[in-house]
Amino acid sequence: MIRVFEKFIQDEEGQDFAEYALLLGAIAVVALAVISAYKAELLAAFQNAISALQAANG
Repeated sequence: MIRVFEKFIQDEEGQDFAEYALLLGAIAVVALAVISAYKAELLAAFQNAISALQAANG
């Protein structure tokens, strides 16, 4: 029984998925915080880009 428990403890299969999920979650939280903090500036920048593309199109 002890050998089975030791093998279970040493088994790292599936650990990468959990690490990537935590990393992705942290990135998502930071992205949402930045987007909500600079919402007005981002909307203005996109609107300026849209206006410039429409002006260039004719």
